[in-house]
Amino acid sequence: MYSFFKNTFLLFLFIAAASLPSFAQNVPADTLKTPPSQDASVYISSDSLLKKVELLHTTLNKIGMTSRGVDTKPIESQLPEIQNNLALINDALTNNTNMLNSRNIQLFQVLLTDMQAQLDAWRTQLFDYNKELISMHVTMQGFKNDTAFLKQVKADTLFRELYKTELTGLKEKWIKASARMNDNLAKVNTLQASVSNSYFQSMEMQNSIRRQLMRNSRGAFSQEYSPLWQFKNDSTQVITKDAREKSVNIQKRILNYYFKKVSDNWLWIGLIGLVFLLWVMRNFFIIKKNNEQAALQKANITHIKPVPVLSTLVLMLTIVPFFDLNPPVIYIQLIQFSLLIVLTIKLWNTWNRKTFLVWVAILILYFLFGFSHVINNAGIPFRLLLLAANIGSVVFGFYLFRVFKNMLFLQKFSRIAIGIFIALNALAVLCNFTGRLSVSKVMSSAAIFSITQLIGLSVFIQLVAEFLHLQMIATRVKGGKTASFNYEKIQKSFTKLLSTVAIICWFIILFANLNIYPILYSLLSRLLNTAHTIGSITFTASHVLLFFVIIYVSNILQKYVGYFLGETEDDFATQASKKNSKLAIIRLLLLLAGFLLAIAASGLAVDKITVVLGALGVGIGLGLQTIVNNLVSGVILIFERPFQIGDFIEISDKKGKVKDMGIRSSRMITEDGAEIIIPNGDLLSGRVTNWTLSNDHIRAVLTFKLQPVDLLEVAKTAIMDSLNASEMVMQRLPKEILVSSINDSAAEVKVLFWVNNIHTEQLTRSLVLTAIYQALKQKEISIL
Repeated sequence: MYSFFKNTFLLFLFIAAASLPSFAQNVPADTLKTPPSQDASVYISSDSLLKKVELLHTTLNKIGMTSRGVDTKPIESQLPEIQNNLALINDALTNNTNMLNSRNIQLFQVLLTDMQAQLDAWRTQLFDYNKELISMHVTMQGFKNDTAFLKQVKADTLFRELYKTELTGLKEKWIKASARMNDNLAKVNTLQASVSNSYFQSMEMQNSIRRQLMRNSRGAFSQEYSPLWQFKNDSTQVITKDAREKSVNIQKRILNYYFKKVSDNWLWIGLIGLVFLLWVMRNFFIIKKNNEQAALQKANITHIKPVPVLSTLVLMLTIVPFFDLNPPVIYIQLIQFSLLIVLTIKLWNTWNRKTFLVWVAILILYFLFGFSHVINNAGIPFRLLLLAANIGSVVFGFYLFRVFKNMLFLQKFSRIAIGIFIALNALAVLCNFTGRLSVSKVMSSAAIFSITQLIGLSVFIQLVAEFLHLQMIATRVKGGKTASFNYEKIQKSFTKLLSTVAIICWFIILFANLNIYPILYSLLSRLLNTAHTIGSITFTASHVLLFFVIIYVSNILQKYVGYFLGETEDDFATQASKKNSKLAIIRLLLLLAGFLLAIAASGLAVDKITVVLGALGVGIGLGLQTIVNNLVSGVILIFERPFQIGDFIEISDKKGKVKDMGIRSSRMITEDGAEIIIPNGDLLSGRVTNWTLSNDHIRAVLTFKLQPVDLLEVAKTAIMDSLNASEMVMQRLPKEILVSSINDSAAEVKVLFWVNNIHTEQLTRSLVLTAIYQALKQKEISIL
């Protein structure tokens, strides 16, 4: 093939004579117009010929760059591992029937689905490569078949002499491009064959697994052993040591592949854990630096330590299921086992010894029921031991109702979970008694796993709650506020969302341990991903659900983001620092980001979104002017900043402190403790008096009558001494004592002074008036 392209190129681009006599300057003008040996009907002008050469040069460069872009190294490096795993699974399906229990079949099914998706993606990629290479080949064939171009270059000796260097370079590029293209075509064709063979092999094994699952489902509740009351040792197939070791080896190799597959997930989980660890350490440092350790004791933070290594591990291991919603059961059990080890160390330091003994009993049941799956040839003694453990678990479950009544964070749901634990153990007793031992094992392990997961999730929610509490304390301390606030009121707001997430995680793990999660996942996936059409709009239930979930989450985030900045439900007397609209801007950005993400997740085309926005414009014109006015006014207030959170403002006949600035409305708390919700449109269009725009000072006026008039100067001195002694009166601003009226019996006096903080004006007036009264009384001066 190489020599073919080389000879072809030499035929129409290059002549053997490399050095020809130079006659370009002496050639007649008519010779340059039409060579005598060439027919005028096929003649190409010199300009056109040069453009053709330039086009060929550009095309060869493009072909060379595109050929280098055919990167098959990732496929070549990863395909052998997939082929080896397919061979292992195929061997297990055909030659190791002892491995075909429900858990291994589910493991094979998950991995085959993943490998099949990867192979399908490679097939598409290789098809695109092959299509691109064939297009290059057709392009080069087009130049080769251009006979007019060939004849003109061959006949035009002057053109060859002038562009000898360029033509020589084109020859080399043609040869390299042809060779590279042929190599890539051969490589792509070989990989296509291997990938397609593996893809079809995975499809065959998927069908085999489906048939095996159907056989298992039909015989799931079939009687395997004689009823327990017959006390008969049934003979079962004995698995040899070699077969068991081979089975374990296959599972290890397949699990190694799965861990490599989810390695990216673990990078994200590790990053989340690292951020959590560093953030907690930072908050403890801030609190310690400001000598507010007493606030931690009052907050009763028990699970999070200054260096929260165990808490970080609990967080990381708990969120693993959310990074892969369809994992193998054995993968979940490995994560649970790791979580149990961490929880045991952590609970040893946080629970009292009596409660920790309950945890030890749970661990014993965990290992007993977990070990039961290893026993294949079960005799009467083993069945009686398992029966006793299930009966004991039922009694133990009723004891857990009392132990965990007010202890776990998920108090209401814990009763449901313990009830399921008791029910599963009771069913396990029944199945074991009637000879259905496999079902009994599954229910026993699922029951105890549900309890360990319940405790783990409760600790997880407690960790997140304490983390948020710690964040609020640290932020308030750093901002110069008091660290005390009503955390219980705040806690109820966000623990509902955390509890919902934890309960979903609990049910995922329960169904996975019962070996029914793949079926439920498949049904739910089919339900959510089925396309529906209304008019010209096509959508799926998953897109609609995702749209509302993103909107809900963004709304929750913008609602509670203030807590991370140290803002809480303070009363009027609490001195709040100004936030210069930072909180309002963050809320606006969260809402906008949530809306844009929700639109993107909905799957609607841009033209459909335009239609929706057009309809929204009509709605605005018909009846939403006020809402839009408030929204736009909120944005203007954020950037114009006529007032800030914590400012003392007056609008119409209402005075109060700005408590919150929202997108549609703002909240103000009055001196009486009433909260007033004011639309942003009214704030922007109305007259607003900001008493604290540049400072927090306010001038106070006290008016009273004094007698006798003869002691007026003495009274002024006493009043001025009282003002100078008050810490709540500003000393650097002038204080004035004015006489507004006077006669022989009494004098009316106005006392003018500046209060340090407008939020304490009434308290300052009261203290100053009391001090003046006592000072005048000592001077025998009366206040009328």
